[in-house]
Amino acid sequence: MKAEISTMVIIVLVFAASSSISAPAYIHRFGDFAILIHDVSPGYFEQLREVTALIDEYSLQNATYLFVIPNHGGGMPLEDYPAFVAFLGRLEAEGYHIELHGYTHIGDEFNCGANLAAEKLELGLEALAPLNASPAYFIAPRYSLSEDALAVLLSRNITIIGEDFVYFPNGTIEPIYNREYTWYLPSPLLDYQLASARASYAHTRGTFLLSIHPGAVNSGDGMEFLKRFLNVVVSMKK
Repeated sequence: MKAEISTMVIIVLVFAASSSISAPAYIHRFGDFAILIHDVSPGYFEQLREVTALIDEYSLQNATYLFVIPNHGGGMPLEDYPAFVAFLGRLEAEGYHIELHGYTHIGDEFNCGANLAAEKLELGLEALAPLNASPAYFIAPRYSLSEDALAVLLSRNITIIGEDFVYFPNGTIEPIYNREYTWYLPSPLLDYQLASARASYAHTRGTFLLSIHPGAVNSGDGMEFLKRFLNVVVSMKK
């Protein structure tokens, strides 16, 4: 009886969540589904290996965007970690996309003036130069971005992905469906999160963006969620 009640509660909650979805933007380069991996840095090397190995199993490399922190914490410059840079290079060759996630990720670093934003952007792009990467997308640490920093990024033809909106270089702002289901996911919530994600993906009429943080997804039942959900995505695409 208790199991039946729990299942009914999940169904009701999932229906309420999925039925409230508005019409998010369809981002043509992303298609109807994309994986956004935040906080890509040497500090999460082993966790990133585990995540990308699972993504490889489902051949979703081309749907995966790696948002790199060029100098995590101000003391982890990419140039000091050649093995990690080489790993990113292999992922890029396999179809993964290299994008930019701030510069140091310290605080709300891009909630700043135009000059500082431009300086950090240049430093970030310079750090990615050995990969011959030309980031087309940017996620600000904690999604925090000043109007001045936003203007600087857009002027460089970079699209900014926020928590609820996407900002295009042509000045257009559109809503997006961007969710993270695997933040230190405890086992009791696995079924609910999976049911919620499945319902939302089935009903989202634009691009469904799945955000992931290495470390968080590798804890609890995050990887189990990812395995089951990617199986759903691949099955529905077929």
